Parts: sequence; structure tokens; C-alpha cells
Amino acid sequence: MSLNNNLTIMKKITLTIVLLVSFVGTYASDWVQVSGNQVKESTVSLVQATTGSTILHYSLAGYSFNEIATERGAAMQILCPEGSPILLNGAPGLPLFTTSLIIPNQAKMRVNIISSSYQEYQEVLIVPSKGNLTRDIDPATVPYTFGKQYTNDAFYPGEVVALRDPYIIRDYRGQTVLIQPFQYNPVTRVLRVYFDIMLEVVEDGTSNINTLDAVEQPEIVNSQFNEIYQRHFINYQSTNRYTPVEEEGNMLIICYGAFMDSIQPFIDWKIRKGIPVELVDVSTIGSASAIKTYIANYYNTKGLAFVLLVGDSQQVPSSTVGGNDSDNNYTYIVGSDHYPDVFCGRFSAETEAQVTTQVQRVLEYEQTPIADTAWYRKLIGIASDQGPGDDNEYDYQHIRKIGNEKLLPYTYNYAYEYFDGSQGGNDAPGSPTPTMVATGINSGATIINYTGHGSDNAWSSSGFSSTNVNQLTNTGKLPFIFSVACVNGNFVNSTCFAEAWMRAEDNGQPAGAIATLMSTINQSWNPPMGGQDEMNDILTEAYSNNIKRTFAGISMNGCMKMNDEYGSDGDEMTDTWTVFGDPSLVIRTSIPQNMSVSHANELHLGETSMTLTCNANGAKAALTFNGEILGTAIVSGGSATISFEALTELGTADFVVSAYNYKPYITTIDVIPELGPFMAIAGKVINDVPGGNGNGQMDYAEDILLTMSLTNIGVEAGYGITSILSSTSPYIEITGDSASFGDLAVGDTVVVTDAYAFSVANNLPNMSLVPFTLTSTDQDGNEWVSNFMMPGHSAKLIFTGFSIDDAAGNNNGKLDAGETANILLSVKNTGSSEAYQVITQLVANNGYVTVNSDPLNYGDIAPGETNSLAFNVSASGDTPAGYAANFTVEALGNFDLTMTDDFYTIVGQIPVLILNLANVASADTMMACLQVLQVGGEVLDSLPSNLEIYTSVFVMLGSYPDNHVLTTTEGDVLATYLQSGGRVYMEGSDTWSFDFQTAAHNLFFIKGYDDGSDDLGTVVGDDSNFLAGYSFEYNGVNNYVDRISPYPGGQVLMSNTSPEYNTAISYENDTYKTVGAVFQFAGLANQEGSTKDGVMAEILHFFGVSITWTELDESVALNMGVVAYPNPFYDQVTFKLNLDEKSPVNLEVFDLTGRVVYSSGQNVMNPGPQKLVWNVQDTHPGIYTYRIKAGNTLITNKLVRVN
Repeated sequence: MSLNNNLTIMKKITLTIVLLVSFVGTYASDWVQVSGNQVKESTVSLVQATTGSTILHYSLAGYSFNEIATERGAAMQILCPEGSPILLNGAPGLPLFTTSLIIPNQAKMRVNIISSSYQEYQEVLIVPSKGNLTRDIDPATVPYTFGKQYTNDAFYPGEVVALRDPYIIRDYRGQTVLIQPFQYNPVTRVLRVYFDIMLEVVEDGTSNINTLDAVEQPEIVNSQFNEIYQRHFINYQSTNRYTPVEEEGNMLIICYGAFMDSIQPFIDWKIRKGIPVELVDVSTIGSASAIKTYIANYYNTKGLAFVLLVGDSQQVPSSTVGGNDSDNNYTYIVGSDHYPDVFCGRFSAETEAQVTTQVQRVLEYEQTPIADTAWYRKLIGIASDQGPGDDNEYDYQHIRKIGNEKLLPYTYNYAYEYFDGSQGGNDAPGSPTPTMVATGINSGATIINYTGHGSDNAWSSSGFSSTNVNQLTNTGKLPFIFSVACVNGNFVNSTCFAEAWMRAEDNGQPAGAIATLMSTINQSWNPPMGGQDEMNDILTEAYSNNIKRTFAGISMNGCMKMNDEYGSDGDEMTDTWTVFGDPSLVIRTSIPQNMSVSHANELHLGETSMTLTCNANGAKAALTFNGEILGTAIVSGGSATISFEALTELGTADFVVSAYNYKPYITTIDVIPELGPFMAIAGKVINDVPGGNGNGQMDYAEDILLTMSLTNIGVEAGYGITSILSSTSPYIEITGDSASFGDLAVGDTVVVTDAYAFSVANNLPNMSLVPFTLTSTDQDGNEWVSNFMMPGHSAKLIFTGFSIDDAAGNNNGKLDAGETANILLSVKNTGSSEAYQVITQLVANNGYVTVNSDPLNYGDIAPGETNSLAFNVSASGDTPAGYAANFTVEALGNFDLTMTDDFYTIVGQIPVLILNLANVASADTMMACLQVLQVGGEVLDSLPSNLEIYTSVFVMLGSYPDNHVLTTTEGDVLATYLQSGGRVYMEGSDTWSFDFQTAAHNLFFIKGYDDGSDDLGTVVGDDSNFLAGYSFEYNGVNNYVDRISPYPGGQVLMSNTSPEYNTAISYENDTYKTVGAVFQFAGLANQEGSTKDGVMAEILHFFGVSITWTELDESVALNMGVVAYPNPFYDQVTFKLNLDEKSPVNLEVFDLTGRVVYSSGQNVMNPGPQKLVWNVQDTHPGIYTYRIKAGNTLITNKLVRVN
């Protein structure tokens, strides 16, 4: 053992996060002390934080280990609870640590080690990882296999500190710091353990990955997300120059039309609690993609915290990510990551009754919690005896630890344990039955944690099923559930376990659960266990500060931590872990306390505030009137003041105060007049007939007369009433501000027709709420001020897109060099007022394309309507392939209405991009093939900003250890390119099974099922696909490749002969085409009848890329005047030649295996021009060779047959 010390100590430690807890009773393991710190914990501490730099200090006291029997002998399994394992099958099983930072909105970041200290241990064998197993596999049945890393003489994983891709959580841009203190060289068997690291994360230029446009930090943040930021980002407080104001946020409900009446009581209650709610019929939105766009637009224009979907998947469709059903995909709004920006839940229902029971359970849970108090402090844990998973815990150890170390020290006093096998403790006698579980649930518990196997309709541990759920009698005692299991939430096209919990009733009253978190797919072992740990940690930190925790907030906060720790393996779990229930539900974890609230018993007309006292700090007080929120406030220091607009209407207001683990305070307050008269606006009518379009609304560029009605809602008559109209809006000019209403007795209403006049500016923002003030006075000097808003309506023109009509050219729907075509431009009026006499022109901002059309008259465009006209353009013949031609669209309407927008279109496309991400030889080999085939292409070593300019993309990922692992961002870009009609070839020996899978991988329809062995030899084309007949010996740099198989729809393209396994798979649909390979293209050794040129030609033909293939005999062919046309061909080829003398002539055509597919026989032909014709029959599309022998001259060349 050797010790190297190189430590610079920095003393300022301002914030500490405990990552490693003491090793008590969980493992039969030994402790290894690596530093002088005698406390068995590891810390990541914030030392210093500025806008562009963060310094962190990592300290490791030591670690535990187990000895594991392997085929190579006893191996060390390193144990670091709260460290996360690197789940790479066959690689050394080492832990890593993570923390997340807020980073600048546009910056690229770099991480540097300032100083470090480590110890080295000799002759150590580290046990390999079993990879990221799903829960339909028992880890105990999977053997330890030593992967290719064990042959590499280098430290693994290599980087001591690293950064994941940036991501965005709503208001802030974040980045996860990876700390990998355990470094292992499997060849020298040296384990290096870093026990002290000082590191700095600094700005290093500008990034294009998940950037935020905002320059300033937010002044207002959602209260739920503010709590997430404080827990999630180690530098949150340090990066804020001020404390942002919290708001709870609003809710959007997207509902199946027939269920809208049933959801209304839920809406009424949420508004009374102070949550703004908007209800939308899903039929007005449409498909899943339209819903995602609608939610994103709503978030960007109105703000959004909660989304509730009401209906089953047939009524309100779920979104998808990578082919998996994902309601959470609707919440990924800012950036291209998997960190939710809003919270989404679902009332999955097929009938109105199923909606009603889910509404009723929320109302009873939040409004009238059951008086039986014992059940509030009970918890239930159910688990299998399989594993281990996260923290090297078996499922029952994991659940027991959550109960004993998290929940029982919090507010709970008893844990029901239902564990497979016999595990002692409260689990006795073990091996639970459905009846045992039902007994515990019916007696009452507020939380259920489950970890084990699952199915669409049951928990495998205990066998508790949907049938058992429907027999529960736990009315009034509904638990919330965190379930780590496969497909418990698989609700699309089936009725799943989660739905049973949320729809269950007993004698017409809600039973089952109040909310559940369950997955639509097979869950993995480690990541969701880590997420479940975090969810329970968040829940139990809440009590001391009385932090309100919503079910969805807890769930998604846990998922965010899981994403940090497990990267893409966590992303997939976040995508599919679905909230069934109300996302805004504030959970209960203890006996509800009574709230003591004091306030005025009545409010008077004209008042603008209300003060209250309350014994629950952090409580939210809300005052509402006729379904509208007047104001809200948070109790601090025992009091709060609600501010609102002056009260002008008599009636009864609702007053609700709610807090975590309290019974809500619910009452009403009368709004009454004070002494004397009181003038209030009774109504108003717009007259825009003389000076506008006569539609009765306030439109831009109008002169308006306003009819006003005043009513006396006081207790005495008012005399000599005069009212003055004013506005602070810069868009309004008052031209007649005074009107006399005379005397008004109590209860009287007086109407003055066309009382006021004002002009509306041309540039009035559409749908802006324009403020007005009506000040009324009487002869006694009393004054009443009424504020009101009127919506302003304007036209708003936007450019919605273009299409190309090149029917007069090659009719391929694209603008090509040398072509004249029409560009159809669409202009839409998204405003709420008509646009008049719109003139539009197209301007070319480039040197290659000319606009031939003058400006065009689009006429009047009504609100919501789109007008489209065609502009004629010409592209120069010397326009470079793939050139992005930029244009500007300018529109001008009456009343200074303008619109300017830019767009571009690609003129032609560069046929091939070779994306050499791993710097491998295949790129040069492919370029050589392209030159032979006379196909244009270029090579790049990183993703360009725009893939649209390429017809096809060939991605080189290489072979271990010099491979490139496709990042999530790179995968997203390639997936977007494919889904836009692209063609992609991707090769990599580890990318299909060994590496994590991105969104792009999912589109190849390739299943990677094993890391493979060192046995790639002879590679042959599959008889059923377009490479039939090809055969190559493989001479690549690494014969160790992934094992792959096609998902339904994929086609085997090439295979290894011995042992037999697939090496390339193709896929095509109406949108895109792919080829995925495990070998390197450069490793295919040319031989008779099988060349890389041929393979490239076949792939390009599959991709629809035109080729021209002329080989070495070109000069001879030209001397004889040999021309084969058309080429490519379909059903007939004509061969023209010019003979110098009378000669015997023979034409033969060969396929790529050398088989003769056509022979003309020998014909004696006279001197001069001659012709041969091949009428094609019984041949497949592909590459062919023709040979013409005329006397002693032999001409050989290539033909391409197309479909």
C-alpha cells in the first residue's frame, strides 16, 4: 500500500451536504479508513460561489467492502451508501458521488481539480458491475462477467471529476458534477482512492446545450420549485443576489368533454384555496403532440405550476418518450432534458363516476380529514427479498431502512412490514398474503412504500392485486403510494394497478389510495430505489419548517435527484414514473391539528386589505368572491395581510386558510356597505359603430363611445352624482371624460348612453387588459373610485411557414440549384381583431436565390385565419449543395400593422455527412468510397448546428477503448433529424448494448442484449435484405462487439457466420430510414464480388442518395463510345457503342456475387453505331456489373437498378 499526499487545504466551508451515512447493520462488511477523519461520512461542501465559478471540497473518510466469489476468485465489492454505482455491465463496479450547481444561462462550464490526495491499494480485484438490470430480472440469477475494461491498462473510469450535460429546471440552468474518487486499473490491480479533492467549476466559453434566454435571475418563483432549488442545488443561496418572492402557481386542467361537469367541484375547491385554475376541453387541443405544444405555450404565456389530465388514455392521450408512454413528457418544457418544469398528474377515468370518486377523495382528504387519529401515524412497507439494488440493499432492507431511519423518527409511530421470506421485526411471520396486506391497509396508514416485482395488475410480493384493491374498506383512510415495480402504472390500452387504487370504492365511498406514483414500463433496480429514498427524505425534512409538500412535488424532486445520480438510466425512469392523482395534493403525515385563526367578521365596500392572525406559520390564506381569487397571503410571525382591489360588490366572500398537517380553516365573510351612499359600476357597453368596425369590442385604431351604468348599493340616497373617466394606459386617449348621473336613491341604477369617448392607439397589444378608473362624486363631497379593466383587441400577424412547389422543375418538393419554383408563404392573424389590406413581400438575403415576384396583396385576414400566396424564385445554377438560403418575410397592414420574420430553406442537400465522433479510420474509408461513387460528402468531428443540409448522416462511434459514447444531447439532435425525414447510418461496437441508450438509439429498432465476446470474423449479407450475397473477412481494430437483434419492424442486414449473430440491422418507415452496425466499416476486407464500394452504394441507394459509378475502364469505354442509359434504371437498359470494325460482340451482366444474370450471346456487328438492349426480369434492385466484349476489347462498368 502506498500513500501520496498532495493536499491544499481551503478553510472556508459555508454549506455541507452529508452524502455518506454510518455503516450500521446493513452489510456484513469491513471498514477501510482512508483519511484521518474518524467520522464515517463523506461530504461535498460549498467553499466559494460566484456567478461564473464554484469551488467545492470533497472529503471521503473511508469505505466498506464485501468479498464476492467470482470466476477469478474473491473480489472486492465497494460499498458507499448514498454514493451511486456506475451501472456499466462488465466494468469495475465502483461508486460515484454527485451534486448539482446552478450555472450561468449561456455558459459552457469546465471542471478542474485544484488539489487532491489519494491512497493506493495493491493486488485488488474489484467485482464487475451487473449493469442496469430491470426488475423482471432477479440480480441473484445474473453472473458476474468481466468485461473488456479488465483488459485495458488504465485507470477506470478515468476522470476523477466530470460534468454531465446542462439541464434546465424551470427558472434555473443546472449541471451535475460527478465525483469519481475510486479509480481502478484492472491490469495492474491497483485501486486508487481519492479521499480529499478540491475542485472548481468555471465558465469556459459559450454553450449551445440547454441554454436559457433570460439574463436576470427570476424575481418571482413558484413555492414548490423554490423548495426544490434549495434542496437540489448546492449553490442556490450563493447565486441569488436577492431572495425571490414565492408564489404557489396556477393549474391547467385538460379534460375529456363529458367529464367537465364532474371535475367542477374540484376546481371550485382549488380556487377557494387560492390556486388559479383553468379548464380546457381536450377536443379543442387534439393529439398528444398538440397537447405538449399547448402546455408549453400556456407555460410561456400565462405561467404554470400544475397540469391535471382528466380521462383515461383514450380520452386524453399520453405522450411518449423513446416509445414509452410518458405523461411526464408534457412537463419537459424548458430545454431538452428530463427534469420537469411543471408537475403533472392524471385522474384516469373512463366514466363520470370514476372522475367523481377521484374528486370526492381529494375534497374529503383536504377539507374534512377523518376524526379517527391513530391511522395518521402508521406506515406500510412491502418488499421482496431479492436484490441487491441501490446502496447494495435488498428490497426489504431498503424498505425497512426507510421506515426505521426516516419515517419513524419523523411523525410516525408504527411500521407495518410485509416482506417476502421471514425477515423478523414487524414482518413476523413473513411471506405476506393479500389478506394480511388488506388488513393493514384497512386499519389505516398514510403512506405505502413498495419495492419489488410488479405486473400490470399486482404487486408480486404479497400478490396483492387489483381485485384485492377493489375489496378494500379503508374509506377515509387513504394512503399515498410510492411504488418501485414494473408496469404498475401501464394504463395505456389497459386498466392497470394504479387505476384500480384511484377508482376503488366501498359502498359508494372512495377507498384505495389518495395518490400513487407508478411506472408505465419495467423499472430498473437501482435508479428508482435511489429516487424512492430521496422522496422519503424530502417528506421527512418538511415538518420543522412546516414546508408544504405536494405529492407530485415530492415525487418529481426525488426523480430529479435520481437523474443527477444515474444520468440516462434515471431519465428513463423519470419519463415513465406517473403521478395518478391530484399533483397539487398536500399530503398528510400526522394527526391534523386545529388551526386558530382570527380576523374581521365582515368586510366593507371600498376596503382593499384584510389582516388575520394564525398559529400556523407557513399557512396560506385565500379570499375569494364568486369564484374569483381576490388575494392570498402566507402567514409569517403569526399574521398575514391579504391585499386586493377595492370591494365594489355586496355579497359573501369565501375565506380559507390551509397548512401542512392542519385541518383547513373554512368560513365565509359578508361584504357589506358602510354608512351613506355608495356608487358602483353596474354595467358598461362599447359603441364602436361610428368610429370602428361595429363589433362591440375595443379594437386597435378605433374611436369609442362608452355607455356607463351606475348603481347606488349604499344605505342612503346620493345627490348630484358626477363621474370622471380616466386611464393610465399609454394606448388610450380620453376625449370625453365627464358625465352626470343626477340623483340615485338606494338601489337605483342610472344609465348614461355614450357617456364617455376615447381613442385607441394603433399599437394596442392584443388581449391586453387596459386599466380604467371611474371617479364618482356627489354634492356632499363623497368620492367613490371604481377600477375596471377592458380587454383590448388587435390584429397580430405571424409567419406560419412555407412550402415549395417545384412542379415545373424536378418536383421533389425542394429548391435545387438552377431551378425556378414557387414558395408558398402563409401569414396568419393570431390576434382577436381583423387585419386590413395586408401587403406581403419576400426578400432574398443571399447571393444565390432571386425573388421574381412583386409584393402580393393578401387582403383582409380575419382573426384565426391564414392566407397563403406563392412567390416565384430562382436558384442560381452555381448554388452550393446544402446552401441555406435566407429570406425575410415583411407584411404591412392598415393602421401601422407590421410583421417581419426570417426563414431559410436548403438549396439542394449535401448527400452525405460523415460524423466522425470517435476519430476512426472508417471516415477516410467512407470518403474514398464516396469519391468512387461520385457522391458529395464531408467529414466533421462534432455535430453541426444544422443537420437539415444533409440527405444522410453516417455516425462513427468507434470501438472500445477509443469509442465515443453518444451523449443525450447528441442523441436528441439525431432523433429530431430522423423524425424530420433523415437517413442515418450509425456504427459502434459498444453503442447498442454496452453504452446507455439515447433517443436516437430507440429509432433504430435495435435491441442490444449483450456486450459480446472477441469473436467477430466473417460478416455476410442476409439473404432477405439488400446486402444479400456480400461476404467479408473482418480486419477491424477490435473484434469485441455488442450482440444485437431487431425489434419488430427492423430487418437483419448482416451477420457474423461463426458464432452466428447479427452485426447490422436496417429499419425504414414512411418518415425515415436507418442502418445500425456493430462493426467498423473500414474493417470490411474487400474480396472478389464483395467490396466496400458496393456496400456503400447499396446503403446510399437504400437511403435514396443518387450515385454515379464509373470505374477504371472509363477511358476505354469513351473511346468505343459506350453509353448505358438510363443509369440508374428500372426495367430496361440500352447500351450504345461505336465499332471501328466488324466484330463479335457479347454483353453479360453480373450481380455482386459474380453470378451472371443476363447474357446477350455472341452477335456479329458491323462497324459504326450499334445498340444492345437488356429487358430486365427477375432481378432485385441493387448494384450490377456489365461487361461488353467486342473483338479483343473488354469494357466493364457499373449499373444501378432502382425500384
